[in-house]
Amino acid sequence: MKKALHWLDRYLEEFILVCFLIAMTLIMGIQVFSRYILGQSLSWSEEITRYLFIWCGFLSVSYCSKMCISIKIEQFAAKLSRRAKAIVKVINHTIELVFFIYMIPFAFSYMMSAIQNGQLSPACHLPMWIVQAAPLVSFVLVSFRILQRWIIEFQFARGKIVDDPVHPERMAEEIIDANRPENGKGGEQ
Repeated sequence: MKKALHWLDRYLEEFILVCFLIAMTLIMGIQVFSRYILGQSLSWSEEITRYLFIWCGFLSVSYCSKMCISIKIEQFAAKLSRRAKAIVKVINHTIELVFFIYMIPFAFSYMMSAIQNGQLSPACHLPMWIVQAAPLVSFVLVSFRILQRWIIEFQFARGKIVDDPVHPERMAEEIIDANRPENGKGGEQ
């Protein structure tokens, strides 16, 4: 069970995104084959691909949060010490977390309105709440991933050596710094 949870923590978003991208590629390949070889167009392929693309877009936000992939000002961050960078990241993650937690009720009501209206997609007759659940699932996942990053950055800002799967070089840098002779902690010659 612990292995399964560890795998989900490490690869959930990547696995879902890869599956959706493979499905989109196959569906569009079938559509091209059907249209140009068989001379018949599929009515459902573009709709399914569009909905998978919407899900990919929302899930990629969670993946980017987990992997610390975002637009940032590198020149500003480069001038800060590692601890100051961590403090800035804690502040940044706090603002992001507040925003996404604030958005969860709106995403929920958006999905619930689709459930209550019983709206169906035009070509496939899928319940539209399946598509409109993407923001809710994404915002919950993003909040969880930001909270994970917040905890790591907070510990790092407090000066603790942290096992950071996204930035494994941090632990090595901390160990090297701790063993430098000028720090008075080891490295005795």
